[in-house]
Amino acid sequence: MKILTKCIFIVLIISQSIKSQNYIDATASLEQLYFQLNKFKIATNISKDSLENAQLSIQSLKFGFDDIAVKNINDESIGIVINGPGLLLDHFELITNYKLANFYNLILTDLSDKRYETPMDAFEVLEKATEAYFKKNEKYPKNYNDLVIESLIRPDKYPFSNNEWNYTMSLPISIDARTTSSHKKQEKYISLNWETKKITNKESDNFPKDSTNWSFTFNINEIKQSLLSDINIGLSPKSSSIEYFQKYGKFTLKGLSVTAIPNNDIFEQTNFKINDISLNINNLFFQVLDTEGYPNFQNGSGDFSIKNLEFKIPPSITNDETINFLMLELGARNGLLRIRRADFNFRFYDNEFGIIEALFDSPFLKINISGQFSFDTRKKDFSSLDLFDTEIRINPISYGVRDIIREWEIENDKNLNREGPVIVLKLTGPVNKPTIIGLD
Repeated sequence: MKILTKCIFIVLIISQSIKSQNYIDATASLEQLYFQLNKFKIATNISKDSLENAQLSIQSLKFGFDDIAVKNINDESIGIVINGPGLLLDHFELITNYKLANFYNLILTDLSDKRYETPMDAFEVLEKATEAYFKKNEKYPKNYNDLVIESLIRPDKYPFSNNEWNYTMSLPISIDARTTSSHKKQEKYISLNWETKKITNKESDNFPKDSTNWSFTFNINEIKQSLLSDINIGLSPKSSSIEYFQKYGKFTLKGLSVTAIPNNDIFEQTNFKINDISLNINNLFFQVLDTEGYPNFQNGSGDFSIKNLEFKIPPSITNDETINFLMLELGARNGLLRIRRADFNFRFYDNEFGIIEALFDSPFLKINISGQFSFDTRKKDFSSLDLFDTEIRINPISYGVRDIIREWEIENDKNLNREGPVIVLKLTGPVNKPTIIGLD
């Protein structure tokens, strides 16, 4: 929006500079203006050993305008009709090979360290508490309770309030942390070497830090874009204005895929696919006065849609304890996450009111949103956007998602309103702080 506002402001400045000049009525038109590529290919070696390289191919690319017409009337207005810019891209492919960090191991390291975050935080507190105990008593504490008695640590505060970990002290050799029976996943053990102050037995220490030869492939089957707009620039002696009317605008992208393969191991490839992305904005009208400097929207409608999104995670990642648990909760198999479709539709009318609809549909969760809103177009941000008659329907399909929601309710002492298995919430009021009906 800021970029659009700046562009309009520049046009207003230009119109201000020409409105004081005298011109006769004039018209101009251009039937077609296009840039076009056919069967474009380029390849290059980035390293001396040719292991790092890239190649780009485009079957065809066409970008430009079909019709442009400009008309100046009595030095009072300039009318512009623009059919474009249009874009047509057919079969784009980019293949690159690089030697980079092993991203899988970096992810696994972060996931592992996250699982040990509580005892690592505890070690930091225990180290300081032990030093304070030794300074006061000239001896090391025999156990965890010695520090509690001296009020050097508080078992009711994090990290010691987490009952999944138990701490033992074998000073001056080590402080050890082990999972308790409350820990529902794989048993864990970690230790702080007192002499070196280094943490040992971390899972993440087992992941190699070496670089990896990566092959990346980026494909797009087709991109299409078409626009048809009318622009009217008013040039009155006292002020200037711009009226913009986009009759229709359509953008579609088909067959997007991104693949990453480490060390030519296709079984460890990561793959991301989207079959179809579309964006339509029609009957969009707004006006800009030079006294205001920002768009005043009158009406418009649009819809955005993503269909058949797939994300394939490699076995080395899905075998991780955290990811494996998440996949089970979502009901995903073989590391494949799917989203059937995600839609967002809106219609804005009468310079103030609007209707919104949204859909998220996947094998594990379905969400429907429908409602209305009001919006003060004279303000530059969305703080004036108010919701009313807005309903959110959440259908947790997989048992894992149902469990996650139920655990959230218990932890936060909340009860979500339900119609059978479907959670139903109603929103009203300012979008930045709405009142949620159905959250008790």
